[in-house]
Amino acid sequence: MDRRDRGTDAAIWAQINHPGRVAVSPFNRRPVAPSASRSTVPGYNLRRPHTLSNAEIHTVIARFARTAQLAVAGGFHGVQVHAAHGYLLSQFLSPLANTRTDEWGGDPRCRSRILLETVAAVRAAVGESIPVSVKLNSADFVHGGFTGEEALAVAVALGEAGIDLLEISGGGYEQPAMTGVAAGQETSGEGYFVDFARRIRATSTVPIMLTGGLRDTSAMESLIGDGVVDVVGLGRPLAFVPDYPRRILAGDTPTLPPGAPRLGYRPADGYLELAWHNDQLHRIAAGRTPQKHPGALTLARAIGRIAGGAAKQAVIPR
Repeated sequence: MDRRDRGTDAAIWAQINHPGRVAVSPFNRRPVAPSASRSTVPGYNLRRPHTLSNAEIHTVIARFARTAQLAVAGGFHGVQVHAAHGYLLSQFLSPLANTRTDEWGGDPRCRSRILLETVAAVRAAVGESIPVSVKLNSADFVHGGFTGEEALAVAVALGEAGIDLLEISGGGYEQPAMTGVAAGQETSGEGYFVDFARRIRATSTVPIMLTGGLRDTSAMESLIGDGVVDVVGLGRPLAFVPDYPRRILAGDTPTLPPGAPRLGYRPADGYLELAWHNDQLHRIAAGRTPQKHPGALTLARAIGRIAGGAAKQAVIPR
């Protein structure tokens, strides 16, 4: 696992996540969540989630910590706690998904408690020398959900908790801002969430990683050079150009295919965008070259995977 022993200085961090109420087959037989409310997205709301008890929440926190410990023991150089995109920790942050009135819900401070306690438990498990990161939504982009003001307060708290890197993203399956298709979302070569990065930088010294929509090399250089962010995150470009970071560092700007076709329904568009790129990852895993110009066959495969996943979840709701 240690890539440094193989002639490169690349470091590999493990991202640790719990889907909560948006679990998919075969993990959705007994979904859990902060409150017993279903997702509004078809396919993710077939079963009503079980409300986590106080004891179960502490178990979840302990399992995040144990998973981090095992990841480091297995050779990973750092860990990231995923608290974005509408997964379990993100659900706790959302006043829509978290309607609790105990110490884990209600006001923003209580809703962020599980995240901060998870970070503390992970840090205790891996020690001070292992980098600990958090992936956080800049907002949920859903009316009544986790807001930018709340996100800013959580970002500051995470910085005070001593995390080593805060990755900024946004949205979820309801409004897939992480793929650039959320309602009212402005996109540019600077990335989807750069304004929020600037707000954090003005209030906190926490190291920032900005991910989502970054394609313009000069914009990336400016963001780093101006101190707005410390790390640029790239995801989907690597599905088509696996050596994309090396090439842009060498002054090359590889041409990327257009995104997936749009159907006009944002949850489906966001999922189709992910499937579109996932198809390329399957090609890479099979030892094949990513496609330069994906066509109808790629779209058919992507839709087939979505349909197959939905079919696996089509069980009788309890």
